[in-house]
Amino acid sequence: MARLFLYGTLVTGVASKVVPIATFDGDSKTTWPWQTVNDPVMGGQSNSTFHTDSARALGVWEGEVRIVPFLKSPGFCNLQAPGLYKTADFPDLSGTQGMVVQARELNASGIARFNVMLMTSGSKQFLKQGVYTANFMLSGAMEDQFLPFSVFTCTWRGQNVTWCPSLSTQLGKVTNIGIGTAFPGPAAKFHVEISSLSASTQLLSLPASFSGDGIDLATFDGKVPHKWKTESDPIMGGQSDSKFEVKNGYGEYSGTCRIVPSLKAPGFTIALTETPLLGHFPDASAAEGIILAVRNVEANITQFKFAFCDSRINVWRCQFQSFKADFKVAPSDTFTEVFLPWSAFSDKWSASTGQHTAKNPPQAASLRSITQLQLWTEGVAGKFRLQLKSVRAGKALRTLVV
Repeated sequence: MARLFLYGTLVTGVASKVVPIATFDGDSKTTWPWQTVNDPVMGGQSNSTFHTDSARALGVWEGEVRIVPFLKSPGFCNLQAPGLYKTADFPDLSGTQGMVVQARELNASGIARFNVMLMTSGSKQFLKQGVYTANFMLSGAMEDQFLPFSVFTCTWRGQNVTWCPSLSTQLGKVTNIGIGTAFPGPAAKFHVEISSLSASTQLLSLPASFSGDGIDLATFDGKVPHKWKTESDPIMGGQSDSKFEVKNGYGEYSGTCRIVPSLKAPGFTIALTETPLLGHFPDASAAEGIILAVRNVEANITQFKFAFCDSRINVWRCQFQSFKADFKVAPSDTFTEVFLPWSAFSDKWSASTGQHTAKNPPQAASLRSITQLQLWTEGVAGKFRLQLKSVRAGKALRTLVV
């Protein structure tokens, strides 16, 4: 069976430590009672079921995440062992460097993003039980997903908290384990088969900017900061305007794209990171495309463009010879993830409309030397207010919004 890791490639020929945590083959040391825990709060209506397929030694978890009527946003489904409000003595994971989840998602149109959860006896504050979580993605193939302990964050009721001790100090104190649908995430069905959960020595070197879901290129939580500014259409009497503000964990790109009187066509505005002379980004050549976490708020424009420059494009040509791709995002109260495969990009496009004039996606050399990120409002007239939470290079999402 191929061993495909979300965060890198297994280094062969090197001794590693593997600690089995949970299996479904009847082994008394790794067999646990499992319980589904769905969103009961605020009238949540998500549901899921679980059973063990003994003949194939698999755990089968399926269900549907639904919109919580009161919140008007998707809820969640969790699968926990040994169960809600119960604890067990799980193996000591000390000396390992990450979790390995061997699983697959058989619903081709269903949820792709999930998380793994760990609770420990030392991650409590009064009556609050902290939960260490890390997100991963599943495909239709039974694969190993490796999640370094360094990408886990501690949460309580879905909110990040700072009072949990470092997970590295808690590996001998695990009391509960679980798998959940990524939150926040989409409302959709899922059918997951789980072969095993284990902990393993990390045999990979990760980029310093690496996060739980891919390679962070830009965030607004202080982890991967960049200086953003906007430019609007100064030529031919353009009257568009825009601004970019960093708020509570996201950047807000807003303004108005207006008709250029002399052209009788919409102008453009751009939000962009620092000059390519100063911009530095991690190698994205191992990824499959760009993942934007965005929210469209109180605006009539739903069509935007994302672009980037590389080291072969000098600072003077960057604005009009970047690799550019279209994306659409409907108005929403929640952030959504938009995936743009490299094949959707081209550096051959019309300077007046931004539309591609030829296919010319970026090659590996370009993806290794990104120097600037850009958000465009172009070819459409109206007001816009687009909020950007992160830009990542990563694997394809199950549902593409392009």
